[in-house]
Amino acid sequence: MAYCDVCGNFDYSHIEDMEEHEIEKEKFSIDYQPDLYFYWDYPMEEDYSWRDTLPEADCVCEVCFDILNGENKIKWNCASC
Repeated sequence: MAYCDVCGNFDYSHIEDMEEHEIEKEKFSIDYQPDLYFYWDYPMEEDYSWRDTLPEADCVCEVCFDILNGENKIKWNCASC
């Protein structure tokens, strides 16, 4: 289920368990962003972490991730970064 814990953007996987009429309604929401990439920080091991800035966020859309990264709020764990 991809749902940005910062801005509320989501993709189809967030609404796929709803009934068809509810899905169609949600698709008209401004937060429905099926083409965005969503980053996860937990429970997977990633080369990045935003836990210092957003300790409760598990999922962040690419828009929010790029903003956080531009503000140096993403901690990179890889040697080549």
